[in-house]
Amino acid sequence: MMPKKAETGSTTIDLLDYLFGPGERDEHVDPRLVAGWDPDLPCPARTPGRMSPADLALLPDAPVEALRGPKPAEHVWHVSVRNHAGDRVLSDAE
Repeated sequence: MMPKKAETGSTTIDLLDYLFGPGERDEHVDPRLVAGWDPDLPCPARTPGRMSPADLALLPDAPVEALRGPKPAEHVWHVSVRNHAGDRVLSDAE
């Protein structure tokens, strides 16, 4: 895996809308939430009736919104990682 340089931004919802949408060249064909602090956190792509990208964005933004002092201008980080084309596809359980 080769990560790209992390991109920063200020809006979690914009990032999630992009990631759970089609992408720039329809590259987002099977999006899923693969990590979180709660193993039962619903994935917006798999259970849109339970959790929308906007609902999900509220959760990581909450600590930033709770700050009493100045908030960081860019608190959102996105790092793209992809497997080698020859790697096998892992199941959700793996």
